[in-house]
Amino acid sequence: MTTKTGSTELRDLPDGPPLPLALAGAIIQLSTMHYVWSSTAAGPCLRDPIACVARPWDFDAFGRTVIYVDLLALITWLYSLRHIPSTGTSDPSIVDRLWSIMPWVYTWHYFLASTRHGLNLRLLIMTLLATLWGVRLTYNFYIKGGFTGGEDYRWAVIRKWYPGWRWEVFNLIFICFFQQVAVMAFTTPAAAAFSSSEPLTALDLVAALLYLLLVLGEALADAQMFAFQTEKYRRKAAKELREEEMGEYAAGFIQSGLWALSRHPNYFCEVTMWWAFYLFSISATGEVVNWSIWGAVFLTGLFLLPGASLDITEALSSSKYPEYKTYQHRVSKYFPLPQTAAAKRSA
Repeated sequence: MTTKTGSTELRDLPDGPPLPLALAGAIIQLSTMHYVWSSTAAGPCLRDPIACVARPWDFDAFGRTVIYVDLLALITWLYSLRHIPSTGTSDPSIVDRLWSIMPWVYTWHYFLASTRHGLNLRLLIMTLLATLWGVRLTYNFYIKGGFTGGEDYRWAVIRKWYPGWRWEVFNLIFICFFQQVAVMAFTTPAAAAFSSSEPLTALDLVAALLYLLLVLGEALADAQMFAFQTEKYRRKAAKELREEEMGEYAAGFIQSGLWALSRHPNYFCEVTMWWAFYLFSISATGEVVNWSIWGAVFLTGLFLLPGASLDITEALSSSKYPEYKTYQHRVSKYFPLPQTAAAKRSA
């Protein structure tokens, strides 16, 4: 993402996955989610989207959310085209700025709609948890300069992978549509809770505590990263460039705190917390595997599949920092592990 602390130039540009492969994955996942949702309370809206847009309150809360998210994806794509006359390319940064905001908007929508039938305590807990996550992550995005203009540095790299019209197709399908729908999808356990009258169980308590722990872990990882980058660029600006002056900042990337256990502790917490969120739907439906699981599944894929977000971040870090390969052999890629265990796994 954009950052106020500073930036490090790439030494070389890593190769990206072929465009047809990247788009095929997004299209398959979009199709799967809409197919699954067509058999839920969202079915009437999906079968008659025009009526749903025109008379949203005549339809189920989840159904109108699905249709309006599809409409939001189209609007964000049109909005991203505004820079084409001046720069010759679209700018999808609006999608990044909505990532931490929309999930708690969706959960509040479900909760407020549910109040017509009394207090849904499970849904209220889920809404408050999603709001805590969203406000915290939005603040982290803000202090890094995410709302001051500019785009995530990864989009600039991907634009070089897919130049010209290829980028515009990627922007439409993968960035604007797939990511907007995926953001809504990992909050669908709240939609499952919306239509449930099952009482709270011990599993709800486990889910809430686990979610809170992971929010705390992500906040700590982000705070450690922000402090490291701020101090690194302060020392560079002060011309403190000798190795004894740079100290732990000489390598250019953080290797302490949670980052000594995982190369991506923030990603680990981000993905795992939405699996914790899914646990609420098990209590709500009584089904270990239910229709709302797909959001967590596809979010996991967005980060962890070969060539996905985690691999792109790894490739860019390796390109920026010569010592990063040594760090890769020493520290676990994703799951937090002691360094000795991580080294054995990579051996």
